[in-house]
Amino acid sequence: VGSQRSEMMKMVPLDGGFSWKSYNEEHVPYDDNSNTVIGLLEQINITRDASDYMWNSTDIKIDPDEAFLKNEQYHVLTVLSAGHALHVFFNGQLLGKQGTVYGSLENHKLTFISSVALTRFPYLNSDPHFETWNAGVLGPVMLNDLNEGRRDLSWQKWSYKIGLEGEVLSLHSLSGSSSVEWVQGSFVSQKEPLTWYKTTFDLTDGNDPLALDMGSMGKGRVWINEQSIGRYWPAYKAFGTCGSCSYTGMNHVPCSWLNPSGNLLVIFEEWGGDPN
Repeated sequence: VGSQRSEMMKMVPLDGGFSWKSYNEEHVPYDDNSNTVIGLLEQINITRDASDYMWNSTDIKIDPDEAFLKNEQYHVLTVLSAGHALHVFFNGQLLGKQGTVYGSLENHKLTFISSVALTRFPYLNSDPHFETWNAGVLGPVMLNDLNEGRRDLSWQKWSYKIGLEGEVLSLHSLSGSSSVEWVQGSFVSQKEPLTWYKTTFDLTDGNDPLALDMGSMGKGRVWINEQSIGRYWPAYKAFGTCGSCSYTGMNHVPCSWLNPSGNLLVIFEEWGGDPN
């Protein structure tokens, strides 16, 4: 009878760090690949595993004689979503910290309340019979505090687009990452949502195991040499007292995927983080 024992290894940071480049996704997803229908659609039936992400976009027409425009008050937008997460943009800009909301592990449904239009991204998991669950913005979507009172946006014209530009361009690959213009140095994005980061690195001497410390990031996915090493979500931790929990934030890097030099590391950051 054999047994296995696991021990927490002490990770030693490498000197020098990485020289990062960044590329930001377009936040206004209207293009020739968008489909327009009347009403809200269930997300999983639309994406069909082609992507974890789907844009839901609509235009809100505001009459110039609306009272809130004259007294500088905001109208209130309420969105009910089946989960798992929701990012809200208004005129291409994420609404700060309040622009991102997500459900809990026990209840994926969520409600967003603010004063703007919306865009939706999901967070998927692999629980049993996940394909039978609903996901995405199913409504109702209500705009309050107008002259007319409350306006139901659920059954107006919505545009849908599956996936991200970076997914279509395969920015995690060597050829795809060369197809766009990246910024570097002081122009590298920090704390910006929907941002791609890339760098290259060489191996150091020795056979020690390697890991990436993702503690400064929010939520996203990592590739090394076009191979996915998994997702990370250090921005979302368990509530309450958990003395035995260990949030190391480390993503193991298989040594068999690495080259002596010129290794390509690509990160897609969904919420906003600081790779430095």
